[in-house]
Amino acid sequence: MVKLRHIDGFLKSPSTPAGIVGFELAFTRERAAAMLHAWTENGALASARESLHLDFAFLALYPVSLGLGCRMLARRNAGWFDRVGQQLSYAVFACIPLDATENLALLRMLDVGASSSSTRIAGIAATIKFALVFGAVVFLIAAQLRGALSGVFRGAR
Repeated sequence: MVKLRHIDGFLKSPSTPAGIVGFELAFTRERAAAMLHAWTENGALASARESLHLDFAFLALYPVSLGLGCRMLARRNAGWFDRVGQQLSYAVFACIPLDATENLALLRMLDVGASSSSTRIAGIAATIKFALVFGAVVFLIAAQLRGALSGVFRGAR
């Protein structure tokens, strides 16, 4: 993870402020081509490729971690909140093929240039992936707060 942050530092510039995440969410051939051009000009194209290759190592790690976390914090036979957590514990596993699809589309663009189809595929896959990750993280934070607050209220009785 530290290595990825370091590499992403090379990918950020005034014309590419979001680094690799901006490339993932470019959505148009023109934006992706501008980023590729900027990275070519400043010698960061190899860093983009390295970042995407390293990202493959995390394909299973973060969905498993988030899924287990949601599963552990969702109470059994409880209300809607816990049902959401249980569903998220499964849904985050969709991040694995989504992230792989996104990475392959981005690597293709590094090899052959930006295309409308590759930017759309990468953008849609990344958007769904980020939404699932965001939902799981919000659930985990809310579940932790719920646990902490229920302990406070039980102790006040």
